[in-house]
Amino acid sequence: MPDTSHWLITSFEPFAGRPVNNSHSVMNELVRIVSEDSSFPVRIHTCVLPVEYDRCADSLLVEVNRLQQTGVQLTGVLSIGEGAEEFKLETRANNLDDVPDLADNAGVSRAKSLIFPDLSPSETIPLRFPFEAFSRIRTSINPGYFICNHLCAKIGRLWSKPSDPLFGFIHVPRTGMGGMFTAEVCATVIAQGLKKLE
Repeated sequence: MPDTSHWLITSFEPFAGRPVNNSHSVMNELVRIVSEDSSFPVRIHTCVLPVEYDRCADSLLVEVNRLQQTGVQLTGVLSIGEGAEEFKLETRANNLDDVPDLADNAGVSRAKSLIFPDLSPSETIPLRFPFEAFSRIRTSINPGYFICNHLCAKIGRLWSKPSDPLFGFIHVPRTGMGGMFTAEVCATVIAQGLKKLE
């Protein structure tokens, strides 16, 4: 492992007609926290992912490849996505895209669509991530059936070997719906977890 642990932090672009995706607000707060702490033990890199079934995972992998080509050896990726009212750490992904009433930003909606046809609809994909470092965040076994889950399933299955980068996913509340879990609070808790990954 390199002397400094490098992590790619991702957020999502706005969707469903809303002007801001709170995952991006949280990521920006996290960048601020890290930049103001000269002793922060982890180096972070950031990118924004499209809210599209067919592009979210590929966009993440393109950024990972770009960083690797510049000599960055990533320890892992931590993706942040906007949920409804919950602040939670996902541990598994579902094998279904199934939100027929909500289209992605490319206009695509899916109902009971298998992500991996060789797996059963009820099968789940585990994520390889140091969950214990983020013990202040409630864990979840159900990231839903929209883009966040799709990304978790795709990357979780692709990076299943011990030699692969780690991958984690945190859902943050939608802007204005999280009560005490503001973007700053969520970012602070995430930063505390990242500090344990040095």
